[in-house]
Parts: sequence; structure tokens; C-alpha cells
Amino acid sequence: MPQSAAVATWRLASPNDTPRHGTHLRPPALSDLGFARLEAVRLPSYHLRPMASLRCNVVTPTESVLDSEATYVEFPAWDGQKGVAPGAAPFLVRLGEGRLRIERSGGADVFLLDGGFAQMNGGTLTILADSVTLASGLSAADAEKELAAANAQSTTRGTLESRSQAEHRQRLAYARVALARSGGRR
Repeated sequence: MPQSAAVATWRLASPNDTPRHGTHLRPPALSDLGFARLEAVRLPSYHLRPMASLRCNVVTPTESVLDSEATYVEFPAWDGQKGVAPGAAPFLVRLGEGRLRIERSGGADVFLLDGGFAQMNGGTLTILADSVTLASGLSAADAEKELAAANAQSTTRGTLESRSQAEHRQRLAYARVALARSGGRR
């Protein structure tokens, strides 16, 4: 395909060429490139679908705590809080200690979560928890006593395993106090 003069001069200009005062290099016009007119690009038409649903299952070793549709779920992963909405990509994550909040169309359920695993696959979030406690059933006085005991235990010397268990109890106690003080509304 032969090049037009405009395209040839555009390509021949080197980066070191400095245009003289009043002259400017311009790219060639589309008509110089052989395009008479541009056709409108037609994007494929996709049917708009409602947002995918999110099914949430919360299971402990002894019982199935919850199995329902959810609009949003927030939980503590081992490395920080994680939020999941409908249409989330699949994942598998280790859980930490803290607040598990499950928002549904009729309101929200808040639990105290103590470790486990969470898996998102095919629109279903499965939380395999070591233990789960409904936040509205927590007592602030009992939670503060547990925190004081956990803090006292954390100052004692021991093996690496006993230190790890003491730190776990302390993190769980802090989460329990925070949820008890908020009345389970957080």
C-alpha cells in the first residue's frame, strides 16, 4: 500500500528535529491515511441481569449456625478485615478473631468469631469457624473479666506455644469487650 506524502513526512521527522518558529509537525489526517469515514463501533449487547446473590453458611464443629441469603458479609481474616459482596471472586482464607457481620435484607446479624476458614465459591460463602457467639448475648462485665485474665496470663513466661495461646486469648478478649460494649450493633 503506497503511503501518502503526509504520512511519509510525519514518519521522516526525527525526534531531534526542532520545528522552526511558526511551523508545527502534525499527525496526518485520517483522510490522508485512506479512511473516508469512521464507522461507529458497535459493542455487543449484553442483557442486564440483577446482581448475583450471595449465600452465606456459618458452620462450627458442633452445629450449623446460619444458612441464608446475604447482601454483604464482613469478617476478620488472619491479616485484617475482609468484606464480601455478591459476585465476589473465589477465595480461601484463614480466619482471625473478631466481629462477623452478616447483612441481610431484613437487618444484620453480628457474631464474635474465633478462627477457622472462609471459602467463597460459586456465589456461596462458607465460614467454617472454630466457635461463633451471637454478639447480643455477650456481657460487658464478663468480657472485661476475661480480658483482665488474658492480660495477666500474657505477662507470664512460658514456651512459644503457651505464648501463642495467651496472645490468641488476648485478641479474642479484646474483640469480645468491643462487641459487648457496642451491644452487638457494630
